[in-house]
Amino acid sequence: MSTTGNPQLIVQPPLNGADPLSLAAYNQNFENFRALNALMWQIPLIAMTLTGGLWFGVSSVSKESGLSLLRIALLGVAAVGDLLLILVLERLRHIIGEYLSWLENAYPRGYVAATGTRWFNSSKSVKFSFQLMLGFAAAVSFVLLFQMMLTKSDTDPAKATPKAVVAWYDAHAREIADSYEGLDAADTHPELFRMIGSAKGLNILDVGSGTGRDAAALAQRGHQVTAVDPSSAMLRVARALHPGNNVRWMSDVMPALGKVIGTYDVVLLSAVWMHVPPADRRASFSRLLDLTAPGGRIYMTLRLGPGDVDRAMWSTSADEVVKLATQRGAKVTDLGRKPDLLGRDGISWQTLVVTRGD
Repeated sequence: MSTTGNPQLIVQPPLNGADPLSLAAYNQNFENFRALNALMWQIPLIAMTLTGGLWFGVSSVSKESGLSLLRIALLGVAAVGDLLLILVLERLRHIIGEYLSWLENAYPRGYVAATGTRWFNSSKSVKFSFQLMLGFAAAVSFVLLFQMMLTKSDTDPAKATPKAVVAWYDAHAREIADSYEGLDAADTHPELFRMIGSAKGLNILDVGSGTGRDAAALAQRGHQVTAVDPSSAMLRVARALHPGNNVRWMSDVMPALGKVIGTYDVVLLSAVWMHVPPADRRASFSRLLDLTAPGGRIYMTLRLGPGDVDRAMWSTSADEVVKLATQRGAKVTDLGRKPDLLGRDGISWQTLVVTRGD
C-alpha cells in the first residue's frame, strides 16, 4: 500500500532488531495500527446502528402524537451524525497511513505494500466506499427532514374533507387489520359486553365497523348484527377475516345512513364520532337515535387527543354529546376514560352510553 506520511516519523536507518527500544516501538506501533484498522471497519456498524435506530424512532412517532419537532430532531441527528462519521473516517485513515509509513520505513523487507492499480482496489477504496455510504445515508436523512419541515403539520380539520377518511382507510385497510384484529373485542369494550350481559338475539347496528372484529364477536354471542362502513376496502377485509359469522355487511355513511332500515337494541360507534364533521353531527346523532329502539342504547367511544388531518379527525367531547342527547330527550351515562390500547402517545378514549327514552 503506497502512502505518504510526515517525514518526521520516518525511521532512519531501518529497524535494528538488536535494539530493545526500537523493537518495542515497532511492536507498539504495529498494535496501534491493528487497533485503528479494526476501529475503521467498525464505523459502518456504528453508522447503521445510529442511523437505523434514529429512523426507527422517527417512524415510531406518529403525526397524531403532536411530537413533530421530535421527529425533525431525530432526522437532524441522523444526518449530522453520518456527516461527522465521514470526518472521523478521514482522520482515522490519515493516522493509519502515518503508521503504515512508519512501519514500512522501519522494516521495508517485511512490509506488504498491496498497492492497487485501479480505482476500486486502491489503498483508500475502503475509506471512500464507507464515506460514500455515509454520505448517501446523510442525504436521505436531509431529504426526509426538509420534506417533513415543508409538509404542513396543521391539523385544522376545516382544511380536510370527509372523503379523506374513506380514502385513508381504503389505502390502509390491511395495515389496520393487523393492529386492530390483535385486540380482543371483549377486552377492548368490556363495558359493552357487560351492558349486554347474557342477553341473546339482540338486534345490533355497528356503525363504522372497520375490520369487523366487534361485529363478529357480537354475532358469535348470538346477536343479529348489521355492520356498516363507508370504506369498500375495509368491508372486503372484514368479510375475508370473518367469513362464517352471521353478520350483514353494508356500505353506508353518516349522516344519512340511507340504506339502514328498522330499529336496533344497541347501536355501536367505536372510534367513529371523531370522523363526523361538526356540521353533520346534529343530523348524524338524530339519525342514530331514530335507528335506536325505544329503551335502546347507543354505545360510543370518543377519541381524546391530537387529531390527524390525513384521516379527517375533528375534536370530540362528552359535553357535545350530552347537549345533542338532551335535545332529543335521551340520557347519557359516562363510563369513564382509558388509555389507548395501541399505545399511541397523547391518545385516550372516553366511553358514553346514550339511552333513548320511550
